[in-house]
Amino acid sequence: MTKTLAAPGKYIQGRGLIEDIYKHISFIGKRFLLLTDDVVFALLHQQLEKGMADAEINFERHGGESTVKEGERVALRAKQLKCDGILGIGGGKVIDTAKMAGDLADIAIVIVPTIAASDAPCSAVSVIYDAEGTFVRSSRIKRNPDVVLVDTDVISTAPVRTLVAGMGDAFATYYEARACDRSGACNYTGGVHSEAAFALAELCNRILIEYGAQAKKSVEKKTWSLALEKVVEANIYLSGVGFENNGCAIAHALYNGMTAVLKPFPVFHGEGVAYGTLVQLASEYLDQGEWNEAEWKEVTDFYQSVGLPMKLSDLDGSDAHEDALLLRIGEATCGSGPNAHKMPFQVTAESIAKAIQAVDERTKKLML
Repeated sequence: MTKTLAAPGKYIQGRGLIEDIYKHISFIGKRFLLLTDDVVFALLHQQLEKGMADAEINFERHGGESTVKEGERVALRAKQLKCDGILGIGGGKVIDTAKMAGDLADIAIVIVPTIAASDAPCSAVSVIYDAEGTFVRSSRIKRNPDVVLVDTDVISTAPVRTLVAGMGDAFATYYEARACDRSGACNYTGGVHSEAAFALAELCNRILIEYGAQAKKSVEKKTWSLALEKVVEANIYLSGVGFENNGCAIAHALYNGMTAVLKPFPVFHGEGVAYGTLVQLASEYLDQGEWNEAEWKEVTDFYQSVGLPMKLSDLDGSDAHEDALLLRIGEATCGSGPNAHKMPFQVTAESIAKAIQAVDERTKKLML
């Protein structure tokens, strides 16, 4: 048994960091490619130009999806400009592309998330989609980002739904870590979890339950708070290092499966993963032959407090789902990669479909 632990070279979080960004990354070099999308460019380009005044910067617009073709295009651009590093500034698709491009170009990778909507920034995993936004695979790059810099003033002004989606993604971390621990499954770094990694997953869970609703209220008011600071760290660092070093299970596998069936996928990654966590728990309870009422109440109380989706219709807006659709989702989930099969019991398309039905029946009763 080999324990492994991976993390970004540096993690820096605080208020007003973007206007001082070069101070934190000057050790990398002078010339950088700044990859971002139109929305983020419009909002932050002046702050970025100020923060990178002592460096040579070249802005590059992101193509929209984190495809292999887009990663190769950005890597070629960075090579042509002889950049020392690439800055991925934005949400998950920009971050995944920046990691892929930096890896291909063999240059330093700096990630600056502008929303706390997922745990993508810290990991050495780049999620690849096709041009339609369907999950293709998770690709492992050579190393974790050299620097992850999180400006919580920027996060506080982002749409509240992005923070909540990030909580949904992060909330899965502990339950997937627990499943991998019980089954002995390998993590993303080639070993099994260390005690430190599992403790990070547990801490992530506790912070979200205690501070999630308060953090949501801060972002609704566009204001910073200590609760927001804690939840941002949970969403980005604790979950990012947590999932990579513990492993994923049904929660993420179901999201991947749903993107192949529900096209275009109607909600954020973290919202889909949050629903996947409920399905994972239901799968565990059904396998054990006993529903853990106390755990289920704690989880669903948290979901209600922050506004995470609790039934399939919360994702696609449909009030009725045929058994054939649920089976297709189950088949796509089981075929999306190894995650569904990291549970401590056999997972089939039929068992996934039954778990979806169980979740929806339970949550519909809860809403009455």
